[in-house]
Amino acid sequence: MVGAGLAGLTAALRLSEAGYRVRVFERYPRPGGLARICDVGGEPLEAFYHHLFTTDSAYLRLSEELGVADRIEWLPSRMGIWADNRLWDFATPQALLRFGPLGWTDKVRFVLATLRLQHCHDPAPFEDVTARDWIRRHMGPRVWDVIWGPLLHQKFAEMADEVAMVWLWRKVYLRGRSRSSTGMGEKLGYMRGSFAGLVEALEQRLAASGVTIDLADPVAAIDRVDGGFEVRTRRGAARAERVVAAIPVPDYLEVAGHLLPDTHRDGLSRLRATGALCTLLELERSLTPYYWLNIADSEMPFGGLIEHTNYVPASRYAGRPLLYISNYLFTDHPLYRASKAEVLDTYLPGLRRINPDFEPSWIVKSHHFRADYAQPVVTVGYRDQIPALQTPVPGLYLCSMAQVYPEDRGQNYAVVWGEKVARAVIADHAADTSGS
Repeated sequence: MVGAGLAGLTAALRLSEAGYRVRVFERYPRPGGLARICDVGGEPLEAFYHHLFTTDSAYLRLSEELGVADRIEWLPSRMGIWADNRLWDFATPQALLRFGPLGWTDKVRFVLATLRLQHCHDPAPFEDVTARDWIRRHMGPRVWDVIWGPLLHQKFAEMADEVAMVWLWRKVYLRGRSRSSTGMGEKLGYMRGSFAGLVEALEQRLAASGVTIDLADPVAAIDRVDGGFEVRTRRGAARAERVVAAIPVPDYLEVAGHLLPDTHRDGLSRLRATGALCTLLELERSLTPYYWLNIADSEMPFGGLIEHTNYVPASRYAGRPLLYISNYLFTDHPLYRASKAEVLDTYLPGLRRINPDFEPSWIVKSHHFRADYAQPVVTVGYRDQIPALQTPVPGLYLCSMAQVYPEDRGQNYAVVWGEKVARAVIADHAADTSGS
């Protein structure tokens, strides 16, 4: 197994339960992938903001199985939007009625189209049309210009107009499922002590099953040897009958691309994804009243503000308000590789626009995180581009967020796809054994 993110650990668990000898190689000092943590006020906290929806059934089942489900709290959240140079509530029908940037006709079209998205179970109507074209047709040009256009441009930059409607449909659909029957709000799940609790429970279960996790040992190459594979790492090499690469597509191409047919390798290389630049601020004062603030303003230097302590009590973090500044950028964007000081300098004017009282002196401490592969860009026709779990190389498997479709990436789907790839390995082994 290459990669000890949540998908890799889940796959390792299911394979070990089926009787396979499993060894996991991980490039970072700790497992967890995008669920890695930092320390804030003596409390562990995700480097990248995380929460659960009530629809995240695979994650909830695994939590129950590992004995950590009782740590999950369901807490009310408040969502807002920055648009037309001010803050607006933006999570309930009542809030939409007060949303000034849209006229009444636009509001009605927005509500009716959103209800349609929330109640449509079939992705087919949304796969062959861009979000831009669908929204302009069904919600109106004003809704695109004021809300969805700026939001998608913040997330996908110059590729925003190419994003397929199926990506947005599934986000709206799943978010709608997590809300109360009245539609007047939602509760989101958070694990006391951070989501590292599930990762640690997985580590313990795997260790008890004899699974070895080699941390801080990046894989340099996967090669074919004697009908199996050799996994070469910084520390040495290991032989394996089968290899699961539970890693981002670019990393997979780097270590195993030489094994793939040219057409398959070229298809994978054309898949695009944005990176995540996430800055976490420990503050003296709260910036906004919202947990989740969408930024529908192309002039803003960031795409979202997630004030964790407007959701989880600040008392758990030495009383400090905690603010994530979210920015999805392609990795060739100058800001993506900028220093922490340069990033903060870029963000300060935007924070002052959000709250004119804000001063840099509010910042007690800052943390800066990057993930080069964080959000696949789902374009029209993406279904035909999805990489298969079983690669063209027998015995080699790919498990990546590029395969999560039509859902969006997240902890729940890391569990789902980790279990899927484990089942594929088991089924292939059984077929090979019965045919021999």
